[in-house]
Amino acid sequence: MRNTKRRPVTVGEMLVTEFLEPMNIEISELAEAMGVHRNTLSRIAHDKGTLTAPMAIKLAAALGNTPEFWLNIQHAVELWDVRHRAYEQEAKNVRRVKPHELPLKQA
Repeated sequence: MRNTKRRPVTVGEMLVTEFLEPMNIEISELAEAMGVHRNTLSRIAHDKGTLTAPMAIKLAAALGNTPEFWLNIQHAVELWDVRHRAYEQEAKNVRRVKPHELPLKQA
């Protein structure tokens, strides 16, 4: 996997810069179309909340793309964040498990 120095674009950045601003749509308008509270969508747009699968489905339906589009963005950011913290160093101390060989069955 590629190890980049720059954090990937977040769901909020993508939502605001590639959808809301170019389409001249307010968060409250999109939230109403999605059937969610404005504050819920605002937290996602401002990267204060985590995107869930149900919310990704609603975003995709409202904006004409796929839930996978949104979830892939979320996962890329989460993975980058974890890799750039102490967790990656801790993973170096983890021993890989090996499968046990099973005895051959007698026929």
